[in-house]
Amino acid sequence: MKIPVIILSGFLGSGKTTLLLSLLKESKRRGLNPGVIMNELGAKDVDGYILQESTGTSVEKLLDGCICCSRKEELPRSLSTLLARRPDIIYIELTGVADPDEIAKSLLAPSLADRLQLHHAITLLDAENALEYSSRFSSDKQLVRTLRKQITTADLIIVNKSDLVEPETLWKIEKMVSKQNSESEIVFTHYSQINLAPLFTGIAARSFKGSAPRRGPGNISGVTLQRMNTGSSSGVSVAAVHEPETGTDGSFSQVAAVTLTVPAAWAGSLRKEELEHFLRQWGYSLLRAKGHVRLAGRDSVQLVQLAGNRISWEASSYPGQPYIVCIGLNLDEKAISRSWAALFS
Repeated sequence: MKIPVIILSGFLGSGKTTLLLSLLKESKRRGLNPGVIMNELGAKDVDGYILQESTGTSVEKLLDGCICCSRKEELPRSLSTLLARRPDIIYIELTGVADPDEIAKSLLAPSLADRLQLHHAITLLDAENALEYSSRFSSDKQLVRTLRKQITTADLIIVNKSDLVEPETLWKIEKMVSKQNSESEIVFTHYSQINLAPLFTGIAARSFKGSAPRRGPGNISGVTLQRMNTGSSSGVSVAAVHEPETGTDGSFSQVAAVTLTVPAAWAGSLRKEELEHFLRQWGYSLLRAKGHVRLAGRDSVQLVQLAGNRISWEASSYPGQPYIVCIGLNLDEKAISRSWAALFS
């Protein structure tokens, strides 16, 4: 019996890890043994630690590059490592600038094709920013093509953070998605919250003795959409997932990551306002930032994340050296490093 694989893609900060956390918790609730591969552009692991801290799941981490290009040769080895653990389901969370079609094709390699089967390809969109990507990144044609591929190759598209925009924006996003991929299901939500049950149709623990139906790659027939009236005169609808009532080249060319560490002697000296100012000064060239830091006057380590124009903070138990990973388009690494060093001078 082939092991089902769910690929999670979507641009930086769209909510992939939040969805993966929910999927892992649901997997364990169902008695499934999940395997996870997480790819990050930065040299430091952020999201993998979050997953392990929250769910106890062991994560295969591919850092400092994209498994569509610079780390492509490592994916088969990581999958083989997971297969040795006999998982019931495998999740692959891609970097925000990866082409999910390349990963789906890698599952067809002779060493993997008889052991793995693509179950779903899911793409998350950030409702606040999705409509601006083509114009904002017009200087990087390869990145724009990759972001389009994330839409065209998905069988489920989740428009996340939909509560942060007007209904008219949701209508425009739905129109844009449907134009590029008329076959996929579209779900509007926030905090990556959807009904997960349809995604597990046909998946059972390996100890299960009965027979269960399996879907082929890209077929999401186990999911239907229920439309809910938003009360808007524009006629925009918001979708929620419900179970049926009856049974080439690199993905990007100009996106790079800069990893910044906090000098040991200065740990705990940063102020929240200083760090937020440091992150915001790079404008739209800084696409995503995340890391663990110690702030002045705080006992616990803080997980800080920048996605879009929003910065969030939460307590963490990360035990290592504080750091920040900055991911952006045409980042000036020297200028960033100088500005970072100035915080501690």
